Amino acid sequence: MSAVNIHRHQAPAWFEAADFGIFIHWGLYSVPAFAPAPVTGPGKHPTLYEQFKHQPYAEWYGNSMLFPTGPTGQYHRAHYGNAPYSDFAATFREKARNVDVEAWADAFAAAHAKYVVVVTKHHDGFVMYDTQVENPRRPGYHLDFDFVGQLAKAVRARGMRFGVYYSSLLDWTFKHDRIQSAATLLLGSDHSKQYRDYVWAQWHELIDRYHPDILWSDIGYPEDARLPQLFRDYYAAVPEGMVDDRWSDYPSWMRHKALYPLFNAGGAYVNWRQEKTNKTAAPQYYDYRTLEYHTVWTGAPDYYEITRGMDYSFGYNRAARPSDFITAKQVREMIAAARPQRGRLLLNVGPKADGTLPAPQTKVLRDLASKAL
Repeated sequence: MSAVNIHRHQAPAWFEAADFGIFIHWGLYSVPAFAPAPVTGPGKHPTLYEQFKHQPYAEWYGNSMLFPTGPTGQYHRAHYGNAPYSDFAATFREKARNVDVEAWADAFAAAHAKYVVVVTKHHDGFVMYDTQVENPRRPGYHLDFDFVGQLAKAVRARGMRFGVYYSSLLDWTFKHDRIQSAATLLLGSDHSKQYRDYVWAQWHELIDRYHPDILWSDIGYPEDARLPQLFRDYYAAVPEGMVDDRWSDYPSWMRHKALYPLFNAGGAYVNWRQEKTNKTAAPQYYDYRTLEYHTVWTGAPDYYEITRGMDYSFGYNRAARPSDFITAKQVREMIAAARPQRGRLLLNVGPKADGTLPAPQTKVLRDLASKAL
């Protein structure tokens, strides 16, 4: 058994029983709340450039708006002119005070959720609680109240487990060259000592303050030899904690832009192989694997988690169509299929900027509450 990943082969009992969870994407992107509705489904554009230009994830608004001829870029100019993305912070802080975490927790528990994972910092770098780890590039870029702590208390009071999502590799307040390819996604992020120390300190703050049952990193992790120690610190604080599989780092030598075409070609080949075999190479660190908008699992005996939005976005998208939403029946079928394979579903809700849940999402939760999973 690995000295770092102590639960890889045998998860704690709570995780074994946790077949359904709720993901929460709420942040500055909830103010514009826009992404183009996909024409052919997510990920079906002919190139990654077109995929990022027509990104269906509303939480990627801060990157999508950088394509002047893309639908989000056009939407931003029409509604906000040349205002920078960071201008949404003032509006969001004001509206966020209205959030009713008790009502959220009631709705999640009624829908038979066993755990909740909340975004504490997405790629835009805005922190969703009153962090004491100041952003050296953009001081004060966070909420001024402990939203995460309030939610954790409400969730746990109803018998659910609580996890935190944190965008480890990407933080657009440190570095943001427009993401438009595999190389710019995975190699174009900040890898300075300043950023490594910031991520290290903020992950430890999340562990110390909230003792989360799940650490949910995204995209990857900045190259840092201390990463195994982060896991040791976490398991010491939360012996029954679980970590996801998105902690891969990319060495500094790969970050030369002259190598980007080679990296993109290699990435295209890997994606082609994955589509042919439905298999992905196991990363170095994980307690369970994650699938995003996919349900076919070929990685037994590992534990896994399917994650997806109720529509084609995680953040609230005002442009979503009624036909884009999953039904409670489909949710139950997905959970039933995953359960025997050591799987679970993490279904996302994307609240509006004022903290209210959009009507189509509320309907799914109410329909789930109507009978057992």
